[in-house]
Amino acid sequence: MLKSLKQLLRTPVKAVLFFLLMTAATALLVLGANLWAQTQAQIDAVEKQFTTLGTVEQKPNRTQMRTGWNAADGAYYSEAEPVYDSVISADVLDFDGANYLKAPEKRPYYLADLQGFAVRDGGTALFYPVVEFTPAETVVPDHPIKVYVQRFLYPEAENQNNEYEIYVCDHWTENPAPLEAGKTYVAYTNVIVNHHENAKSSIEYALIAAERSTQCDAGGNLLESDMQARTFDEVTAGFYETERGQYWLELSKALSMWDTTAPVLPVTDTALLPSFHDRTVYVREGRTFSAEDLENGAAVCLVSEEFARKNGLSIGDKVELPLYGVNEKDSPHRTFGDGSGLRTFSLLNAQNRAYTPFWTAKYEIIGTYYSVGTYGKPAGSIEMALNLFLIPANSVKADFAGNIVDNGPMQRATTSFQIPNGTIDDYMAAYNRNVPAEVRENLEITFDDNGYSQIIGGLLNMRYVAIILFAAGLLSALAILVLLLYFFIVKQKKRTAIERSLGMSKNQCRVSLASGVVVLSAVAVILGTVASTVLFDKVQTLDLTGQNEHTFSTEYSLWARDENAVETEDAENTGVLEVVIPAAMTVLTAGLSVILVNRSLKYELIEMLNK
Repeated sequence: MLKSLKQLLRTPVKAVLFFLLMTAATALLVLGANLWAQTQAQIDAVEKQFTTLGTVEQKPNRTQMRTGWNAADGAYYSEAEPVYDSVISADVLDFDGANYLKAPEKRPYYLADLQGFAVRDGGTALFYPVVEFTPAETVVPDHPIKVYVQRFLYPEAENQNNEYEIYVCDHWTENPAPLEAGKTYVAYTNVIVNHHENAKSSIEYALIAAERSTQCDAGGNLLESDMQARTFDEVTAGFYETERGQYWLELSKALSMWDTTAPVLPVTDTALLPSFHDRTVYVREGRTFSAEDLENGAAVCLVSEEFARKNGLSIGDKVELPLYGVNEKDSPHRTFGDGSGLRTFSLLNAQNRAYTPFWTAKYEIIGTYYSVGTYGKPAGSIEMALNLFLIPANSVKADFAGNIVDNGPMQRATTSFQIPNGTIDDYMAAYNRNVPAEVRENLEITFDDNGYSQIIGGLLNMRYVAIILFAAGLLSALAILVLLLYFFIVKQKKRTAIERSLGMSKNQCRVSLASGVVVLSAVAVILGTVASTVLFDKVQTLDLTGQNEHTFSTEYSLWARDENAVETEDAENTGVLEVVIPAAMTVLTAGLSVILVNRSLKYELIEMLNK
């Protein structure tokens, strides 16, 4: 071996040049391989952790002005409200080329009467009482007039008597009917600030027109109700045995239920919920639904941390959920977002009766979720709400067609789907090809990929650079190896002939020619590998994609709250490359050297000397 090395050093410039070139080529090759493996691992992590969610909203065909009377101002007011000519079904999004991971769904939500639980702070009763009263004098209630309370039908109160004075006003009626002294009336009221001139009380009980049913059938059509709109009724003997009297009793019953009502959202996958998708809501204790829970409809649920804390509930406890209503129009956030309980639908069915439960079951709490916002309230959510229960959609095994409290068009908070990452343009092209223009102009589709497009763009560029480095290193190493073998093996036939003439065996000739080349190559390859490791560590600290450590960062992302949300670990077994590549190059050098030497040894000595 020493003799072989001495022979190489007889041409020191050529030997050193090949040594340096082999070192550089190996460094480039190993660096490219490491970067490729590292970047691919990060791309795989992004593909697993990021999802692309699409939300759908039907745009109104037009808006119209709704007018009303305000007695305090003595004038009409106007409010704009959207008008939909028809409700577009989510089925229109089932078209060729959509390539859904999770098909579009329009989620309803249920109403559950949770007697015995702390649900509403303060309750609706403080602002919307049903009251029996007797006017102090005969007068038209176009301003706040003094009346004596006989009793509250809602909320029920102890020690009610006619010494309790309040001021009522038919606030929203331009020409109200008179109220007569000595008669008793019943009305649904709203407690508001008294803005009338010369007001004798800071608040007034504004009379509200009789609540009309908003019940819909399974097709979304509004069911007819025979309730006449009145702001009050006179109470006479036997009044509550009449149909009109029953209305007030049923309304009071329904309002009492409303005070203990919590929303329940059936889910097929929490990934389809916008707030879970963007991590403004996440499970912090316990676990989320498993695939088996969702598929089999297990009687399990997720509850908010605040609800669990207020009611002393823990993981493993069971809560009975009597579901009595289904809202197919709005999201829970629209009605229960911050716990205020403002609703846009009636609690009475088309027969003017309070709804009764269509499904009751005990659900085991498997996890509690946290909402980013003030004191855990879902301030930034579009679908989550205070005290919201999440249950598997398949767990409700009853027909609720007779308990639909309202129906309406698709909204971003209620309708969503999931497609593969990076396919938004492909989806929209297929959408434009297959969905009629008259439908498309009434739908608005919004995508959220959690920044996948920006992150994956930088990673793909990085992978492209790594592939180029790897290819350049590989081609350079092969070219240098070919030249090295040509000059130090192939062109040494004369030397081989002389050594054979001096009595060296073929094996001794092989060692004499190949060992030096193999040692030179092995040292260069090892040095190049060490250099590539140093370079790789330096490259990792550079800002190559507009991000920082590990190519992309989640330091200021909502995802960072969930330790399992984004994996940015290094690629596994990259150290293997630093062993396999130099070993392969050394073995390749030795193998080719022996093959070329063997070819030379096939010639006769006289023939080689003549050449």
